[in-house]
Amino acid sequence: MWIAITASNIGTWMNEVGVTWMMASMAASNLMIALIQTATTLPFLFLSYPAGALADIFDRRRMLLVLHIWMLISATILTLLAYRELATEWWLLILTFSLATGNAMMRPAFSACIPGFVPKAELHNAVTLNSLSTNASKAIGPAAGGLIIALAGPHVVFAINALSFIVITAILYMRFPKQMGIQSKLPPERFTKALRGGLVYALHDRDLRVILIRCIVFFIFASAFWSLIPALLIRDFSANAQTYGTLMALTGIGAVAGAMIMPQLYRSWSRDRLFTVSSACYGCGLLLLASATELWMVSLITILLGFAWITTFSVLIVSCQLTVPDWVRARAIAIVMLGYGVSATPSSAAWGYLADRYSIASSMAIAGLGALATILLSRWLPLGNRDRDHTPAEHLLPRASDNIDHMEGPVTVTRKYHIDEPNRDAFQRLMKSIRAIRKCNGALSWYLHEDQTGHFTETIVIENWLDYLRHRERMTLDDLRLEEQLIQLNGGQQPPLTKHSIKNRSL
Repeated sequence: MWIAITASNIGTWMNEVGVTWMMASMAASNLMIALIQTATTLPFLFLSYPAGALADIFDRRRMLLVLHIWMLISATILTLLAYRELATEWWLLILTFSLATGNAMMRPAFSACIPGFVPKAELHNAVTLNSLSTNASKAIGPAAGGLIIALAGPHVVFAINALSFIVITAILYMRFPKQMGIQSKLPPERFTKALRGGLVYALHDRDLRVILIRCIVFFIFASAFWSLIPALLIRDFSANAQTYGTLMALTGIGAVAGAMIMPQLYRSWSRDRLFTVSSACYGCGLLLLASATELWMVSLITILLGFAWITTFSVLIVSCQLTVPDWVRARAIAIVMLGYGVSATPSSAAWGYLADRYSIASSMAIAGLGALATILLSRWLPLGNRDRDHTPAEHLLPRASDNIDHMEGPVTVTRKYHIDEPNRDAFQRLMKSIRAIRKCNGALSWYLHEDQTGHFTETIVIENWLDYLRHRERMTLDDLRLEEQLIQLNGGQQPPLTKHSIKNRSL
């Protein structure tokens, strides 16, 4: 699978060089060139999250097959238009958007499958390897693309990209496991409910919220490099297609170097420290790029930026993978990618506008200062370094309930606690975490009421019986440990008295 995705990524980067070079040859405006980056990131804004919901409720293998066939068709159309010399500026943007659509919808499904390929202890390295596939392909794709454009023209690059989709589609069909992850015995969620469930999870899980905020803020400024580097090389250094491809390939070399030392960095530093240091490197790289006067200086700086890019992106995805359980993993990854789209899409166009209004160097310098400023967030919103245990709490898995209609509801669960005064503060702090778990796992509402001094009632309301079964199925060993702490705080260390009712009818 890694070989297949790497082959596809090489084709994608060759394609991006070809499209950008054709646009730069056609358009006089820096804005039109920057819009290639906007067209690339826009689908992440609108489609990555719905794709994540689909990947969590449907067969991920089948979804990946359909999306790669879509990209094959788009790449074939682009090849034919370029070969017949019918491609216009707007056709380039439309087909770039079409290819990016498939890419944006494919990423959450594929990334969510990575924990199924490797043991948990190797997940850091597997995620880095997956990021390396994207970034190492920059060391091959742009250089090869630039050379092929110079020798044979952009249409050959587009044709090779189309062939790469044939390769990965065949390997997906033959080699991808037919069953992965936790297999629920319950019916899949409706699409709209799955969409809402992922957003609710992100709203109530603090670790995921921190990852999302850090992602959005950083990529607002990080996007400046990808949107402005084509204009910088072509306008300020008069680079030809081969030189442009080679310079872009150096970011891939930096990414390869970063991936080689990432395991050591993960062992030595926390994820938050690693993200902070790589953000600082990226900001400094942008400032140096803004002041570069020689092509060799640009070459060295792009290696640094490639190193910082793979480090920041890998830390975000690893943090997300280790924070969320399998049932919502594709949606959580998609939300992080959505954050990337929300930040990179408008900011890419904004950096192009600023470059037209002032200069490319000024736009780069502003972005570099902004990237350095994001380091301050580490103080208030540090990335978590605790790996959660998302193993299902098997004894809490729902049992068959043939006598209850799955759609009957709402279901109300009440749990009564008797808390001695010395345990009162610890209990109330713990209940904040319990509330987050209940809401993340699908509760419509949650209340904690003190009936009399030391006597508390927890009330959970869930939409219907099927959602209640899902709620129980989603409990993990990490959640169970909090439940056990509650039992220890409860008077006499007995399990709390629990009652269930549907429409006020006791069960």
